[in-house]
Amino acid sequence: MGNFFFLQLLTVVFALSIATTMFNKRVLGFPQAIGVPIVSAIFVFILQWGASLLHGNPFFSINIDNIEQAVRHVDFYDFLINGVICFILTSSALKFKVSDLRNHWRPISILAGLALVFCAVFFGVVLYGYQFLIGKHVDLLVLLLLGAALGATDPIGIKGVLSSVRAPHHLIVKLEGESLFNDAMCIALFMTLLNVLQGENFTVLAVLQTLLYEIVVAVLIGLGFGFAILRILRGKHEMESLILTTALLACGSYLVALLAHASAPIACVIGGLIVGNKWKEILADAEIGDVNHFWHTVEGIINSFLFTLIGLELFILDLSTSLVLGGMVAFVILHLARFAANYLAFALFPKVSKKSYNGSLTILSWGGVRGGISLALILAVANIPQLEAYSSILVGYTFIVVLLSGVVCGLGLPAVMNAFYYNPNEETQGFKGWYQRMCHKLNRKGFRYIVGEDAKGNETITIFQPEILIDQKDADGVATVHHPDKVQEVKRLENPDNF
Repeated sequence: MGNFFFLQLLTVVFALSIATTMFNKRVLGFPQAIGVPIVSAIFVFILQWGASLLHGNPFFSINIDNIEQAVRHVDFYDFLINGVICFILTSSALKFKVSDLRNHWRPISILAGLALVFCAVFFGVVLYGYQFLIGKHVDLLVLLLLGAALGATDPIGIKGVLSSVRAPHHLIVKLEGESLFNDAMCIALFMTLLNVLQGENFTVLAVLQTLLYEIVVAVLIGLGFGFAILRILRGKHEMESLILTTALLACGSYLVALLAHASAPIACVIGGLIVGNKWKEILADAEIGDVNHFWHTVEGIINSFLFTLIGLELFILDLSTSLVLGGMVAFVILHLARFAANYLAFALFPKVSKKSYNGSLTILSWGGVRGGISLALILAVANIPQLEAYSSILVGYTFIVVLLSGVVCGLGLPAVMNAFYYNPNEETQGFKGWYQRMCHKLNRKGFRYIVGEDAKGNETITIFQPEILIDQKDADGVATVHHPDKVQEVKRLENPDNF
């Protein structure tokens, strides 16, 4: 007779997931990706506080050590990176249109590639300076490794945030596209730096060759699985077999890519894109809707589970004042590094940056929510010999950055969006009103857009009060000087080919 440890653990985590999800939904009302980890963290604090109060009580006590040991037995990396992330990525890719990728591949590539590298470098260098100033030296390579891990924008968090705002389609495509594709770049960069830390001799050429191999082989595996799954779908199916076939696409492509030492996230995404954009030719809309609904439900369950686990990681953290302060500083540095990296990366491509909506880069930079992938990468390597001395800093900083990223970037995104896209219902009173007015200062050009629909239901983006650009008013606000030459400038700013 076994001790049913796995069943016990699942029961406890599922119960906690239900409790945190319901509390967030009914009380806080935050997006799931933000609210659930916060509620989990609060629960841990309350449990630890209660245990300290009941210490020595002969009738009732809470054994925190047993709970801590149970949390330590959870292999977060194996659960996420070698487990459920394949279903999350495939579910997102099945609904992502290739036409959107074709229209916006340049900004998505810049965000998921060059900007990610710049962000990791900027973050590592500045945080190195901070650690030097406070007298707690950390090797630069270790901080670059941390920057690479924190470079991954979380697809779960992004979707949770975007569901709470009225975002224009082009921004949704870029944020979701970045979150789909930058995981592979993030993991590749992270593993390369880890190999260097472990003493392996890597040259720039060798790194590029490895990266090229990982991408090319992953694309081929994704293509192979995608077309094979489409072939299987051509026959008659029960709903169960359709779901199982898409599950095979997710875990099969991911597993084969891992075995081939290729980029498993890319293989997964490519396979999902092929099937999601071709299965309308094979299956009925009702069948596709049912499959997508199933994976949406599964995604929600995984998210609750995952975010509860993130909150429970507090059990294994020895939080001190200096660690919390350092984590907050790390978040600010990461936030500034993302802005600097994005602006620098796009400055290298002036043809792309000149064709942009007002505020696109600001919103894209603000919307980079971090999540489970960053934490999983750090937890996986925190105890290797080369990093053991910095384990508490790496895990502590990552945990605090992930939480603050959800709160600041996630909850603050609607206000930032309102600064560039007119919302008649924006907050004007109290703290929210003050915060909204601060966000409006981000809009240096002074004009905003309106997101609407034409007669056919297609999205339109037009400038709110275009006379701001076309007309010039005197101090009394009455006399107006009209600039007909600026009409063409307004049309250019409203061009749907902008990024």
